Amino acid sequence: MPDLSGNAAKRDELEALYREVVLEHYRNPRHRSALAHPSADARVTNPICGDQVHVEVELADGRIADVSARARGCSIAVASGSVMTELVLDPRLRAFGRVAELPSRQRCATLAWEALTEALGAP
Repeated sequence: MPDLSGNAAKRDELEALYREVVLEHYRNPRHRSALAHPSADARVTNPICGDQVHVEVELADGRIADVSARARGCSIAVASGSVMTELVLDPRLRAFGRVAELPSRQRCATLAWEALTEALGAP
């Protein structure tokens, strides 16, 4: 029976996006080199599959000046680290940096992300 609901088209669109973004960032991860003078770092491991990510950040004037993510594991772990570094360094995201100084406004900055999570059915 043919899929009349459009689910096949959505699945094809997601598969194309996966190939375009996830596989591209997996094959060519951005900001992967160790930082010369990191201000802070963290290593995390997924206990289920063993994937590992090491993130270094260089802070300047209380802001992220540079970031590095080195991941070992599946394509999703590597790509996610790479995409995260690009988002963190994006000047548009930096515009919200001052919100950290305004506790009463922090929730305002996360409302859209909360709504997106809810819309996608995440707990």
